[in-house]
Amino acid sequence: MPEKPASMITESADRAWEPLSRREKVPCDRFKHAAVACNGFVYVHGGRQDTVLGDFWRYGIALGRWEQLPSCRQAPDKLEGHSMVAHEGVLYVFGGMVDFGANREHTPLWMYSTDTRRWCEVKTQDGQENRPTNRKGHSAVVYQSAMFVYGGYFDIEGTAEEFWVFYFDTQKWSQLSPHTRGIGPGPRHGHSCVTHNTAMFLFGGLKNMAEQNDFWRFDFQRHNWSIIKSFGPPKSVGHGSVVHQGCLWIVGGGLPSRTPAHSLWKYHFSSRSWKKVSRVKQSVDCAKMYHCVVAVGGRSTSGAGDSSLCSRHLEAPGSDSSTEKLYSLFTLGSSKVAAISNSDLIEMKTFKERPPSPALCSCSFSSAADEQRLVTGYENESFTLLEEEYRQTALYCGDLAEEQGIILMIGGKPLSRRCEISIGRIMVE
Repeated sequence: MPEKPASMITESADRAWEPLSRREKVPCDRFKHAAVACNGFVYVHGGRQDTVLGDFWRYGIALGRWEQLPSCRQAPDKLEGHSMVAHEGVLYVFGGMVDFGANREHTPLWMYSTDTRRWCEVKTQDGQENRPTNRKGHSAVVYQSAMFVYGGYFDIEGTAEEFWVFYFDTQKWSQLSPHTRGIGPGPRHGHSCVTHNTAMFLFGGLKNMAEQNDFWRFDFQRHNWSIIKSFGPPKSVGHGSVVHQGCLWIVGGGLPSRTPAHSLWKYHFSSRSWKKVSRVKQSVDCAKMYHCVVAVGGRSTSGAGDSSLCSRHLEAPGSDSSTEKLYSLFTLGSSKVAAISNSDLIEMKTFKERPPSPALCSCSFSSAADEQRLVTGYENESFTLLEEEYRQTALYCGDLAEEQGIILMIGGKPLSRRCEISIGRIMVE
C-alpha cells in the first residue's frame, strides 16, 4: 500500500467523548443554533428542531447546570444559521432571521450583556448605507475589538461573497474586499473560521453548491488572503472548529447528501501539518453536522470569540502548583469519578454516598471534611443555585483548565433520540 503523506499522520484521541447526563430542565436538541463560552458559561440560542427556535439558555460549565434565560421585546426572535461571539462580557448575535420580504434588507444584530442580562438591538447608524443584510450559514470571529463576518447565504439569492467587519467601540460596519489580487475563498457558507495570532483561518463549506476542503488564511495586518496547501480533512460542510494550544481542531461535519461520519482532525500551526485523530472508545459519536463546538480552558479559542472558562483564576485554598489537581465530571447513575492528575494518570475513586448529579469541577480538598461537605451539598436536587456557586467552583479549576482544556460538542444533526440537547466532551492536551 502507498505510504501516507508526511503531512497526514493518524493518532489516537487522548480522551473519549462522553455524554453529560442531565436531570433538570434542559433545552431540546437542535441544529443550526449558535453557542459561545463566556465567563464560565456556555450560551446557546435558537436553531432548528421541527421548526425554527428562539429560546435562549446558558450552561454552567463547572456544575453542569442548564438555565433558561428570559426573553424580552428587544431580544432576537426565532433564528437559525446565525452566529454568536463574545467580547468583554457582551454577546453579539448576527443573522439567522426567517426569510420574509421585510427581513431581507434588515441588518439583524443584537447585543446581550451577561452582567445585566439585558438585550438590545443594534440599530444602523443614521446615514450608513454600507451594511450587511440578513444571512445564514456565515462565519463570525473576534479579533481585537472587532467582529469579522464572512460569507453566508440568502434563500433566494444564493451564497454570498461578502466580508464585513463590525467595530465594537463605534458600533459601525465596514465592508472588506472578499479577495485580494483575485485570490480568496469566494462565495461560501456552511464553512468554519477561527482566529490564531494575527490571522483568520477558514476551512471547507459550500462554494455555491459544491462541497470544499480548501484551507485559507486571512492576515488581519496585511489584509490579504493566502491558500494553505496541505493534505488534510475531506470535503466537509456544517463542521465545527476551535483552536487549542497551537492546534486547530476540526470536529464533525460531512456532506449534505450523506450521513455524517465520525471525523476529528487537528492542524498544527507550527509544523503546518494535519493529523487525523482516531477513536479509542466511544460513548458519544461526533458524527454530527450543523452542531456547535466550544473550547473552554487550556488557552483555547473558537471562531465564536472568547472561550475562556472564567474571567479570572483563583488558587484553591491550601493548594499550590505541585499539588495534585482533580478535574471531576460526575454522570448520573455512576458511582465513580475520574481524577486526572498533572501526570495524566487516571484514578477511579468510589463514593460511599450517592454521587452528586451535576458535573463538578474542583481542585484538591484541604481536608476530608471539606470533601464530604461538597459532596453532601450537591445532593440537593433543587434546580435553584446561587450564581456565586457557579463562579467559585469554576475558579477552583482554573489552573487545570489552563493546562488541559475541554472541547464541548453541543447539539447537531442527526438529533438525539432522547429529544434533549446532546453534549459531548473531549479532554485534549
